[in-house]
Amino acid sequence: MLLLDMHLNIGWNPFSQYALAFVALSWVWVLQLQRRRQQHIPGPFLARWTHLWLAYYAYRGRRYAAVHDAHQRYGALVRIAPNHVSIASPDALSVVYGQGTNAPAKSPFYNAFVCDGKPSLFSTRDRQDHSKKRRAVSHAFSSSALREFVPMIQLSVNRFTKRMDELCNKEEFFDALPWFNYLAFDILSDLVFGERIGMVDKGSDVVTINTSSSIAVNKNAIALVDEREHFSAVIGIHPSLQWAARLMSFLPGQQASLGLEELGRSQVLKRLSSGTNRNDMLGKLIEAHGFDGRGPSVDEIGELTAESVTLLIAGSDTTSNSVAVILHFIFTHPRVYEKLLGLLDQAAAGQKELSYEQAKDIPYLQATINEGLRLHSVNSIGLHRSAPSSGLVYNGHFFPEGTELSVPAWTISHSHELWGDPEVFRPERWQENTELRQYLLAFGKGPRACIGKNLAYIEMILIVATMLLRYKIEVRSQELQTTEGFMHKPLHFWIKLRSI
Repeated sequence: MLLLDMHLNIGWNPFSQYALAFVALSWVWVLQLQRRRQQHIPGPFLARWTHLWLAYYAYRGRRYAAVHDAHQRYGALVRIAPNHVSIASPDALSVVYGQGTNAPAKSPFYNAFVCDGKPSLFSTRDRQDHSKKRRAVSHAFSSSALREFVPMIQLSVNRFTKRMDELCNKEEFFDALPWFNYLAFDILSDLVFGERIGMVDKGSDVVTINTSSSIAVNKNAIALVDEREHFSAVIGIHPSLQWAARLMSFLPGQQASLGLEELGRSQVLKRLSSGTNRNDMLGKLIEAHGFDGRGPSVDEIGELTAESVTLLIAGSDTTSNSVAVILHFIFTHPRVYEKLLGLLDQAAAGQKELSYEQAKDIPYLQATINEGLRLHSVNSIGLHRSAPSSGLVYNGHFFPEGTELSVPAWTISHSHELWGDPEVFRPERWQENTELRQYLLAFGKGPRACIGKNLAYIEMILIVATMLLRYKIEVRSQELQTTEGFMHKPLHFWIKLRSI
């Protein structure tokens, strides 16, 4: 009787029952069809049926390792989700990350990185929108612009070395990773917003954020970045996770995203209201959009905020973590350290610092940085792409429209086929074979590769050269513990400094 009452109260009739059954069966059929599309491609049992296998390892910070292990077991082509195939082969790079109108586009994974509803150069999936944004942002990354930024970067590095000198005098171990984060944040905030956040001077990542409700709150900016990037890397695995996350604004990842958006918006508004005409990244973005002659609209302020937050996060996170691991490798490999220091000393002619113009002309320094980027693989996951409307063929396999594809950066960077001795830190390989540069995936690949690559190299060259010339560094552990959000990063970098 109760079932009958429920049946009548909700207004079900025989037709609606059939309709519901049809919808349910259709949903099951779609799932089966999606799964059978790649039925011939092996992979972990759970990954064949649900995206939660990949999401679980992304949540644990070990997605790159789980995918790598799957390739060791199943081969070059592995299904890591019902509709996602990972291809661990160097020749797949030009196919998955190729150019042209029929090349794979960014997948819905990147919707998880959209800031305040406004896609940035990084997160936009639309080709025309990407071209438009890249034209606007490219002014800030031109060769002439980067030359103008070098003195600004050098000033931040000089402030950093003063703090390192203080720590050097204490002659005790300290975690240097936060300090490299402070430095990277100061550099990027100076270039993006026109003023340093001042983390190095304070020795802290606490920033004051003016919220949309005009309330000033203090937040740990580095923690916001880590939480936001990890959260986005997890929910990006499938649109259903993104949909569920939008319903739960209380989640730490959602709060972190909101905090960074408010930080970016408050800094952009501060800059616009000041009337300052500084020749930095934000200034070039304002000029490219034509905002220097008029006031931007609310939507345009949203676009400036999205790009600014992306530049701040990507630029600071990549550089700080890369510098830490590169220095770790150098100081745990005495042969490399002695060789590189000898070359730096020769170029410095007895001084404790080198200009960027001097340092960039030391090929072995560049090779050492590349080797650190390869061995650690700061970008370790396979960046997601979607097969185009015409489908995609790779090595005799046809992938229909919408199939997610990726090439795992960690696995490529540790391929015996490519590197011969992939677990060995040997910078000379980059001088012996220049063809290897096409397989360095730290900054992505193809037309959607990181536009800030050259800026990151300027920072890394200056910081690494300065640290080696000024200090003898003792690392506390030969092993570096790491985790993965969107980027693969060390958990700590404990060192002791002594003056040279």
